Amino acid sequence: MRRKRWLAFAMLAAGAGLLAAARFVGAAGAAAPAKHGGILRYGTTGWSIPVDPQVAWITTAWWLEYATAAKLYNYPDERGPAGSVLRPEVASGFTVSNGGRTYTFTIRKGFRFSDGTPVTAANFAYAIDRAANHYLPSPAAQFIADPNGTEIVGAVRVNQGYARHVSGVVVKADRLIIHLVRADGSFLSKITMPFFQATSTKLPLREEVTGPYPSAGPYFYTRNDVNLLTSIRRNPYWKRGPGRMRPRNLTGVNVLWNQDENTLFNEVQAGQLDEDPGLPPAQVQGVADQYGVNKTRFWTEPENCTGYLPMNMANHLFKNNLPLRQAINYAIDRRAYIGVGGPYAGSPWTHIFNPGVPGWRDVRLYRHNRAKARQLAAGHMRDGKITVYYHPNGTVGPAQAQIVRQELIDIGFDPDKITMKGDYAELYDPLGVRGNDADLAVSRGWCSDYPDPYDWLNVLFDGTFIQAENNVNVSYMDLPKWNRKFEAAARLVGPRRFRVYGQLDLDLMRQVAPVAVERTYNNRYLFSGRVDPRSLVYQGIYQDWSIPALALR
Repeated sequence: MRRKRWLAFAMLAAGAGLLAAARFVGAAGAAAPAKHGGILRYGTTGWSIPVDPQVAWITTAWWLEYATAAKLYNYPDERGPAGSVLRPEVASGFTVSNGGRTYTFTIRKGFRFSDGTPVTAANFAYAIDRAANHYLPSPAAQFIADPNGTEIVGAVRVNQGYARHVSGVVVKADRLIIHLVRADGSFLSKITMPFFQATSTKLPLREEVTGPYPSAGPYFYTRNDVNLLTSIRRNPYWKRGPGRMRPRNLTGVNVLWNQDENTLFNEVQAGQLDEDPGLPPAQVQGVADQYGVNKTRFWTEPENCTGYLPMNMANHLFKNNLPLRQAINYAIDRRAYIGVGGPYAGSPWTHIFNPGVPGWRDVRLYRHNRAKARQLAAGHMRDGKITVYYHPNGTVGPAQAQIVRQELIDIGFDPDKITMKGDYAELYDPLGVRGNDADLAVSRGWCSDYPDPYDWLNVLFDGTFIQAENNVNVSYMDLPKWNRKFEAAARLVGPRRFRVYGQLDLDLMRQVAPVAVERTYNNRYLFSGRVDPRSLVYQGIYQDWSIPALALR
């Protein structure tokens, strides 16, 4: 089993084999006619995943559901920024009214479940009922029944077991009407998570399903033998038409669970299996030398995670000190920093949004320039004292801390005035306490909970969210002008929302620089010679390859 998807976590550099310096590159070659047919044979060392659409929250599950689910809006099977723009799928469109508190989706005709049943607005209402249901252990409830965030009217009562259905969801003919307690610009990104796909009413309301069930996407589950084999095949009732223009090259996919790491690698090398999503670390450099990187059979692509060095803007050194914060951004040798952990597992990066965040732009803001860093730092080092927190466990954290320490010396800090603090079991609790003594922290980062830029800029840098402890805004940035910018962006909906946030990301790093971004995190893949590399479309939002686009030779 691989990681939870879009689950925020802070410690991103404690393990070996996570780090490296391969620049993000899109899939090679231009689009070409793809061969139709064939079964992709996918192996993984992990245990099998939940398949229930309202329960599954694991990487491999959402990779499969990107092929099996039909959603109101969906992300296209395209590379790069184009793949992070929501497009109408089962909904032909939507309107927002009542001061941003009511969303009305118009449902297309023509979508059918794999058992032939037509998809209607009621199937989306049923997905919300299951997600919020008190008796079903669905992680989706937190995204629609949060009194302090996104809250559909009546969802909290269902989540607490006081009602059976979410009262704020209304079906009128071909319309799905959703009433929110308060306006929420991130709602569209949340309601298009796989949790809220068209769901057959044949699924029990209160019980998790573990076997195949009807689904309305290009593919559907045909088999799920726990910890052995999961299979998807083409949905026989999915026909091209409005909202149904996705590719569908493969006949299906077989996922083999609990494979031995080295056996899996050897079988993919020999063509007995077609994909290994987690290579043995000792084999990575060898396959990179043999096949090249992102050319034929070895590929490395980014997760929806960004690593950075936060600078504490509430403490004396970095408070009201933009030149020094910019100096740190120029001082970082990103390739050296991320290269200490192993080959091809990360890429240098210089702004907050990685390729999994809607609105991201492929822009490099800072380059390693020690002379410029020294020039910016000169006269802005205050008393010259700096306290650096780092993660002391393993080999990667301490090695990165030493790189950062040397870079501080190189731009003018006195070695005797640099305090390195790594003598505690856990780095992140102290950083989350307001008033801590850290000026700079090493090995810090963030991964999305859901695909919306609010979960990055607002959550990480809006000063109105700062509390006594458990802060994730560990730069302690609290600038009224920027708080207002974040709040204004949060009220936007649709494509403009992502355009505005994308520019805010770049402006924030140029004009405030509350952190020094140094890296993304990559997944590494090995394919058999049967897989056509021209068909590889890495879907940044789902952080994996598009099954519908993938083709065999």
